[in-house]
Amino acid sequence: MSHRALIGLVVVSVALNLLLAGVIGGHVLLGQGKSVQPLAWALRDIPPNIREQVRPIIRAHSREVISVKRDVRRSERRLRKLIESETLNREGLQQALTDMRESAARYHEVIHAVGLDVLLSLEVDERIKAAPYLFRPPGAKSAMGKGEGRPRPPRRDAAPKPDVTAPQTKN
Repeated sequence: MSHRALIGLVVVSVALNLLLAGVIGGHVLLGQGKSVQPLAWALRDIPPNIREQVRPIIRAHSREVISVKRDVRRSERRLRKLIESETLNREGLQQALTDMRESAARYHEVIHAVGLDVLLSLEVDERIKAAPYLFRPPGAKSAMGKGEGRPRPPRRDAAPKPDVTAPQTKN
């Protein structure tokens, strides 16, 4: 191997190592490398004094929340794998959808049980502040923000709506 080729390989190797270090470093620095507490999304916007009050209740349920969330992800992966397989059949797909629906229902049962415990531990004014956040799924907009977010794409098959403000002419 020539001297020039060896230098080229070293440069490429260093560049790839720097790229990999940058990706890993960015992942860690942006907080994506740390584990997220279960139900952290439910506590994110709650006032700090209420958050500290309910944290022990949520921690007490954390193992169960993690377990049922893991089951949901597992059923989603199975469904995705089945959809991507060459041997998709109605019975298998139906069973995978049933499994996913059941694991999602179990997850909601656990989340609601945690929410009940949290709400029962709070005073009336604290419950009013906390309630909107406890039952909202991660990433969902608040009830006040309905309609916000990503706009729907226009339907391709929809005919243009007639202009009802234009004067109608009779033949």
